[in-house]
Parts: sequence; structure tokens; C-alpha cells
Amino acid sequence: MIHARPVACRRLTAAVTAVLAVTVGTSVPLVLTAPAAVAASVPAVDGAGVTAVTVEQTPVSIPPGAVLTSVGTTGFLTTLDGANPWWRWTRFADGSTTEMNGRAYGSSSDIVLVEQGDAYILQDMSGGAAPVQIDRSALNSTYSLRRVVGATLVMTVTNTAGGTDLHFVDKQDGALRDRTVTGLPKNATFGSVSIDAPAGMLLVSYTVPTATTSRLALVDVATGAVIETRDTRNDEPLISVSASATHLAWNENSREAGRTLVVAPRGSGEPERIGLGGYGLLRVDLLGDWVLYAQPGGGKADEPDPLYTLTARSLETGATVKLLDHTHFGGMTAPDGSLVAQGGTVAQGEGLYRISLDSDGMPIATMVASSGEPTKVTILGHTIPSVIDLDRNRGVISLDTTVSRPNMRLEIELTHTASQRRWTVTRVPQNTWDPGAETINVSWDGRFNLAPGETGEFVAAYNGAYTWRIKATPLNGIGPVAEVSGAFTVVRGQAPHDFSDNGSPDLLVVDATGRLKRHDSAYRLDINGLYWPAVSAVGTGWQIYDRFTAPGNLGGTSHADIVTRDKTGGLWTYEGKGTPGTPFAPRKKVGPGWQIYDKITGGGDLNADGKPDLLAADKAGGLWLYTGTGNITTPFSQRKKIGGGWGIYNQITAVGNIAGTGADDLVARDRDGVQWLYLGKGDGTFAARTKIGGGWNAYSHLVAVGDANRDGRPDLVAYGAGPAYVYASTGDWRAPFAPRRGTTGTWPSVKNIAVF
Repeated sequence: MIHARPVACRRLTAAVTAVLAVTVGTSVPLVLTAPAAVAASVPAVDGAGVTAVTVEQTPVSIPPGAVLTSVGTTGFLTTLDGANPWWRWTRFADGSTTEMNGRAYGSSSDIVLVEQGDAYILQDMSGGAAPVQIDRSALNSTYSLRRVVGATLVMTVTNTAGGTDLHFVDKQDGALRDRTVTGLPKNATFGSVSIDAPAGMLLVSYTVPTATTSRLALVDVATGAVIETRDTRNDEPLISVSASATHLAWNENSREAGRTLVVAPRGSGEPERIGLGGYGLLRVDLLGDWVLYAQPGGGKADEPDPLYTLTARSLETGATVKLLDHTHFGGMTAPDGSLVAQGGTVAQGEGLYRISLDSDGMPIATMVASSGEPTKVTILGHTIPSVIDLDRNRGVISLDTTVSRPNMRLEIELTHTASQRRWTVTRVPQNTWDPGAETINVSWDGRFNLAPGETGEFVAAYNGAYTWRIKATPLNGIGPVAEVSGAFTVVRGQAPHDFSDNGSPDLLVVDATGRLKRHDSAYRLDINGLYWPAVSAVGTGWQIYDRFTAPGNLGGTSHADIVTRDKTGGLWTYEGKGTPGTPFAPRKKVGPGWQIYDKITGGGDLNADGKPDLLAADKAGGLWLYTGTGNITTPFSQRKKIGGGWGIYNQITAVGNIAGTGADDLVARDRDGVQWLYLGKGDGTFAARTKIGGGWNAYSHLVAVGDANRDGRPDLVAYGAGPAYVYASTGDWRAPFAPRRGTTGTWPSVKNIAVF
């Protein structure tokens, strides 16, 4: 029947207890009971504002997601849906629980009805009486259980006229008693059957086909007779109704008038109608000389509504008191006449609150059971690390955030400290009604938002120091915006063609007027696309040079350098600074006499000593190696001849290790447009050439840009009269490049001095 399983009361954690001890801020008109507490003014809907008070006591615990179904004198009944639903009685005194062996119904008392096989079991949870069993087989199939009042079952039954009757079923002296409620029409369709009424009474909403509006009937359970009726303006049975010793209350809802709170004196007096606006279900309750109302479900809502708050309105003055920030179902009547509402406050969190009147007749809310969940949206955790290495996982990093509830808008902002460039993202979960904590999955692929004037997809994020901020804004408007912040550092390994310290390859273009521009690339992993969204002017006067190459980091710093040759044969280095606007330090002269060479390339470590080297082919076809020293002042050692016959080529490009052999390689294009691969041996020399393919004379420039697509291998960008193309390396010397893919970006005329 019922399995008794005492469970020790799980008290609130220290963190929740600390919350209970905090006085609510001015944005939430609630004041905790404490010595010399200062009352906060509450706006009135109609009449003077009245102070709301939330009383502090040590509550018992309920599981998150449990739903209140009934309240008695000694405890309360909750249910939890799921694969294994359960119904559980919890004692107020010590938090011990008793789990029901079957579906259970409360009765606004300590009696709980449990469905078990062919029987209804009525159990007094206070221990004051033995269980009572009602045989369900004694009731025909048209009996439908609607409510339990004490030990009486309230059931609707199909009558002989084809309508529906209301029956009271119980046991008297061990015998089944079945009473038909008198005073109700035979053709009634019943809406709510509410025990939100004085003890021993039931409030019923119904319609009949001959009437255009619904009616209320107050029923005496002892006599089984209707003692009072009232017409309403609703054309359907009312869902939420309430009765007290002096008044009836209900909500009339229409598209035209919106939500209307109606309070009528018992008997024949005229009702008062208070327009509250909007549209939706309004839960109403009566408590002494106060009517309570709220739009239920505000805790899970995805838009604000002022009626989410559980508000008490004085029947005498019209003054209002805010009691809870939201409620799930409104209040449930307890045997002592108080109400117990399931909901929450920003100050104390989610749980059950008893609504009662203090010695001055003012309504107060006292938490009696806590689920340990915050009512305000809370950021519970995140995965933002202190160091982000964008060379890993192809530059994608998880920035997942866990929040206390899903009906919020999450905003993440990352800011590069030096440049103040930002990346922001906003996420709203698809199903905001899911209960409990939610982890929002967000990935950052190392990008910035575009700045004014920038085009394309995005700009790759710079290395260095960042700050981050996460904001969670409640969609229902309940509680403040949650915010956490911190700092992290972005790091990457050195990239030979990265001049802005953002890990992505750049192309440097010298146009016909001598202006140097930096084209910053950005790669989208999801569509395998390379973009050139940002173009920055770097300087002027570069027409004095006729050879350009980007060998990498010559001087041992963390940034890539470039090498130029002027028209008199002087060789110059520009040390990289890694700053986007001014990427290079003033030039330094390496030495004269370089006019003997017609081809110069850098970008590979040909002798495997960890330093980039330079290759130069003279006009007689000799190929010379200048190994790197690691010193920007004297960046190259004495030249060494490593071959002849290179006059057949019109371009040579040091591409790095594209063939997967472990040494850096070289490609050379002959005058017929055929590209050849020279595999590096790692000692400054090359193996015999291998033909790659023809048609490469369609391009004016071939640039070894490094790893453009984030796969860990260096790639080649080819640029001519049309757009730029990327040839991704395969790591296979037999076919070192994959088929070309177009890139997106605005390019200058092919008639420029250099692209490198």
C-alpha cells in the first residue's frame, strides 16, 4: 500500500542559508523579517502601497522539479514526473518522507488517496486513523475522480439524461456511500472543482448549453447540496476560482478585455472587476480580507509579465503587497486557512512558501520547503581557461557556460586588451521551458567581430592578454542580470607569414604607387573557406624595392620579419613587431651586392637548425644558400653554392615541409608554367626534382603563406589576374597540393609591384 521510508531532513547548504540572511535590494520590494528591518515601498495596482514581508525560518527540503499537489496540517504531498514518477509525503516537522506506492491525490488535509490496483486507499498521514479502502470495482466506468476533500471522493458521473452529475463517495461505518450533489443542472459541463474554499465546502465551475456564460456553485460537502450560485461573464468553465467566508473570486479572460480579476461578496452583491491587462491564465485565491492573484508559470517564461508576481490586494483599500516573484500554480489551501504556494523569490530562491496573515492582518510569505535552486538566473560554471592555445583543435575552443535555468539570454564577450577588438556571441536555448540547470554550448574559432569599414567574414584574433565577460539576462524579467568576468591569454606558435600576431597568414601587397598593404586572412573551418576580410595600409615608398620575401622570424623574437632588396642591390630587413597597424620596425641594412640575383626566396629551414634560411639564384643559374644566424643585425651567414642550372625557372618558392618528409622543401616554376618539387634533405641540399604539374603560368605570384587552413601543414597561395587561390599541402610528395580552392576578398589590379 504505502511504503514508509523515513529520510533525514536535508537542510540547506551554507550558501543558501547565506542568501536567506541577505536583505533584498531596492529592485525587489521584499523585506526579510529581522530586528529593525526597513520596509520597502510596493507600488499599488489600485490604492496605497503596502509593505511585503518574507519571514525567515529554517525550511525542509524538496527535490528540484518536485510539484506540490496538496497541503495538510503535518505535511505536504509532492509528485515528480519522469521515467519512474513518484508521489511523496514530507513532514513539516523534520523533513522525513513517505513514498506512495501508486498515484496519489491530496485532499487539503493530512489524508492522501492512493490508487492501487482496483482500490482507492485513503491514508491519514498524521497517523491518527487506519487506512480506508474503497473498492473501485463497485463504481462503474463512468465514474471519474475529480478531487478529494478530506476522506470524500469528488467524482463526475454520467447521468441517465446524458449529462454529468457530481457525486460524493466515501465510507460510513465501513459501508460505501455514494451521494449525488443536489442543486446542479443535469446537463452541466464541469470546469474546476476547487477545494480553495472554507472547510467543508467545494467550489465548482460549470456551463450548460442553454447559457452563454459559466456559473459558480458553492457546495456543502456534509449535505451534498449547492448552497450558493453566481453567474460570471466567462463563456467557458473557469479554471481558477476561490471562496472565503465573505467573498468569491475568479478570473475572467478575454481577447478584448484581457485578464480581469473579479471579486464578489457572498450572496447577491455586485462584483468588483479589476482589469489587469494582457491575456492568459490568472490564478486567484482568497485569504482573509485579501485576494491573491498571479499569472502562473513565470519561473519558466521567456518574456516578462508584471503579473508573474504573486500579489495580494486588499479588499478594503485596494492596496497591494508583492509576496513572491513568481508562482507555479498559485496557492493551495491548508487546513488552518493559510495558503501554500510553490514559487520563488530572488532573495530566498525556489520552494514552498506559506502565505498567512500576521498579527496586523498583513499577508506575509514564509518559506517552508526549499529545493535549493535560485530564482534569479545564476551562472553556475564555465569552461573558459586561463590560457587558450589556438594552434590546437584547428583554432576552436569550447566556452561552454552552465546557468541555473534556460529561459535566459546568454552573452559572451571577449576583448583583446591591447587593441580593444572584441568577439561577442548571444545564445538563447531553443527550449526555454526545460527545468533546471542548462549548459549552453558555445565555441570560439579565434575570430573578432568586424570593425566598421571591414568586410568579409571575420578577422582572426590576436595573441596576448584578453578579458572576458559572461552575462545571463532573464527572459522573464525576474531578478537581475547575472554576470561573471575574468582574464585569459591567447597563445600560438610562430607563424612565418603572420605580421599582425593573430595566427593567420597575411599577404603583403605593394601596389603600383608604392603603397604597402597588409591583407589579413581568416579561415572558416565549417566551410573550408579562406577569406581576406581586413586590408590595412602599412606604409608608402616601397617602390624603391624590386625583390621581396618573408623568410619568417630571423632575429629570435616572436614575430615574422621581411627582407627587401632595393634597386641598387642593397638588402634590408624589417623586423616584425606583431602590431596590426605598424607591423614592422624601421629597416636595417644587411649589405650591398645583392643585384647579382634575379630570384630571392625565404621561408624554409633548409638545414634543420631551427632558423629560417634564404635562397638566391643568380643570373647565371647558380643557387646559393644563406643560412640563418638568429641575429637580426647579421641575419645570414656566408653564402654557400648548392646547385646550378636554375636559370630555367622564373620563380622559386621556399614552401616549408609540404611533402611530409620532415625537411623543408622548395618549388620552382619554369618558363612553360610547369611547377617542380625539390624535396629538402635537411642538410641545405635537395633531392632530384619531381614534376607537380603545368598551368602555373596563370599566376603572377606564388606565395608560401604557411598554414592557411589550420591543418598543421604549410600551404601555397597563387595570385594572378583574378582572385587568389589556396593550394593546401597534402603531406604526400607524389601529389603535394590538393586541388585549388578560391578565396574571398577584394584584390588590387594584377599590375602591382609585389605580392609576398
